[in-house]
Amino acid sequence: MAVVPTDFNNRRDLDLMVVNYGKAPDLFSNQRDGTFRNVTKDVGLDVAGHWTCVAAGDVNKDGFTDFFFGRADGPGLFAMSDGKEKFKTIAAPAGTEGARAAQFLDYDNDGLLDCVMLTGKGVRVWRNVGDGWIDTSERAVSPEFAVLAEGRLFAAGDIDSDGDTDIIVRSPSGDLKIGRNDGGNLNHSLHVNLTGKVSNRSGVGSKIEARAGSLVQKLETSSASPAVAPGDVLFGLGKRQTVDAVRVLWPAGIVQAETEIAKPANATDPKKNVSFVTLRITELDRKPSSCPYLYAWNGERFEFVTDFMGGGEMGYLEEPGRHNTPDPDEYVRIRGDQLKERNGRYELRVTNELEEALFADRFQLIAVAHPQDVEVYPNEGMTDPPRPFKLFATRGAHPPLSAVDDHGNDVLSRISRMDRQYPDDFRRDRIRGYADEHTLTMKLAEEGSTESRAARTLLLLTGWTDYAWSSDNVAASQAGKTMTLPSLQVKDAKGNWRTIIEDIGIPVGRPQTVTVDLTGKFLSSNREVRIVTNMRILWDQILVDTSGGELPFRMTPLDPTSATLRWRGFSREGSSDGREPFGYDYQQVSFTSPWKVMPGRYTREGDVRELLLKSDDMFVISRPGDEISLSFDATKLPPLPAGWTRTFLLYSDGFSKEMDINLPFHGMSKYPYPETETYPMTAARRAYIDRYNTRLVTAEIPSIDTVLISTNIP
Repeated sequence: MAVVPTDFNNRRDLDLMVVNYGKAPDLFSNQRDGTFRNVTKDVGLDVAGHWTCVAAGDVNKDGFTDFFFGRADGPGLFAMSDGKEKFKTIAAPAGTEGARAAQFLDYDNDGLLDCVMLTGKGVRVWRNVGDGWIDTSERAVSPEFAVLAEGRLFAAGDIDSDGDTDIIVRSPSGDLKIGRNDGGNLNHSLHVNLTGKVSNRSGVGSKIEARAGSLVQKLETSSASPAVAPGDVLFGLGKRQTVDAVRVLWPAGIVQAETEIAKPANATDPKKNVSFVTLRITELDRKPSSCPYLYAWNGERFEFVTDFMGGGEMGYLEEPGRHNTPDPDEYVRIRGDQLKERNGRYELRVTNELEEALFADRFQLIAVAHPQDVEVYPNEGMTDPPRPFKLFATRGAHPPLSAVDDHGNDVLSRISRMDRQYPDDFRRDRIRGYADEHTLTMKLAEEGSTESRAARTLLLLTGWTDYAWSSDNVAASQAGKTMTLPSLQVKDAKGNWRTIIEDIGIPVGRPQTVTVDLTGKFLSSNREVRIVTNMRILWDQILVDTSGGELPFRMTPLDPTSATLRWRGFSREGSSDGREPFGYDYQQVSFTSPWKVMPGRYTREGDVRELLLKSDDMFVISRPGDEISLSFDATKLPPLPAGWTRTFLLYSDGFSKEMDINLPFHGMSKYPYPETETYPMTAARRAYIDRYNTRLVTAEIPSIDTVLISTNIP
């Protein structure tokens, strides 16, 4: 009879309520692994009946979805959430018999959701008085709506834009009939108009909360037929002129709060009849999940270096039914000018500033000493299978001789230096992360030149990836699109392009340098190469090294002398030109979280050094807003030879995830891992969990009151 998409348990996914005629409704809980489980009996909704319709909304103001079920053979049924993923069913009053359509809406703008239904006696209005329902149909419904033809057509919304909710039904003649609300706007209201950017354009699936003094309300948007709620987001405010705060949880997972909200036009002139305010909210273009951020003390301040540990992301859906294979190891390059001693120590900060749980197992700083005219690069770039560790030493790396995109544009200047200019003249697909297939062709050396005969040819590609999310990959699969990883081609003896490397790797940091060793891979004397992909990879600098690689360097590993976990907040985002990729200002911190937090046990704040000294599946588990402060003893490094300098590598081992299913471990075959695999629990690991993971998060989103508290912090 009806299907309701709603997040009934507030676990940030859409569940499905299916209304059946002649048996109990079915409530399917989203398991976040591509499956649904019928939980009807578990939650207390196993009530059989000849159900005909359903309304959905947060009636009892506990933040969870409540339902009204219309019944053909008797009064309807209210199912009120207890806030603990169960429902208490209450028989609806007499007069609700034979309901064919129903919606929860605030017809009088008093801040309480009423129940308006279409029955054999026409339109009926049951007013919510907090502790019960009163039939106000005789007063609220005009006689022409008291008797209507058989049918289920019932829609609601502010049709005349006067700040209250009107209805549309079918008349006995079969025509549409508009029921204009001529009294609801005696009270004030707030109309919220959503425009999605990361989420769908209309923001369908959003949860919107409003706080006005002691009045708190929550609405959820949906797109279903028959509709279970009005098409407009309209909050009744009673005599309150405006609200203190509005918070939106977008389908993409972005939490956005607004506190600067106007008052209605008649706030100072009661003769004006405008009693409502329209608040237009455009979704912030944030990526909820990616990687933790790395900051380094540069001698003056903590400087953003890059985001990292992207290879350890778990639960990323590459296509329906196939998740990524996490690679927990990474070596992050830190230039010598980015990391300076402070009181005999090297100071790093690892922050979790996105919507994910971070599982950090080990951090180690590797100081690489080398001559001043030598640069070193780890063998990085995300590939499947992962690359083994290797350190490349280079000297005199330079841009290629030429660079041309697939439109014939000369783009050499765009890849010669780090300046936020990219070869980006390719068409972006409507699906995030995807583009038309495009190429970048470069000449590395002249045929027959000394460089063309070099013992080693190494490409250093520095850039960033505007990647697709799991939902984007699902959308692409449904549209028949596949992602083409960046491949590298060279010309054979006949001048034909041949692919010699299927996947050169993608930069997972902002930025990250991808190393591509072409030694022994050319198929002719020609030294042109071509990169082919349909991903949105933006190369900022591409250099060629033909020095041979037999250059001196010395590596010295340093374990942290101290490691402290604390909740810090969220750094200000920005860039010099207002475009991506963004950097982050460590000195400017917000205490308001723009993200949800997965409920669970996190590592308690304080000393966590012993957890980061080896890879043993005893993780520092951090929540959004956390920071791990790392200090390394600089005095343990040997003196530098004359004319030498240092570059640093931060070795990291860990995972991050958007899903809340299982604790990861290094021996898992994939994530989510099958039922045949479990976290390798031992006495030592049990002791670790009991001692360290004692910080319990029970709610994904704190009360909307925290928005007002953080706004008022000086």
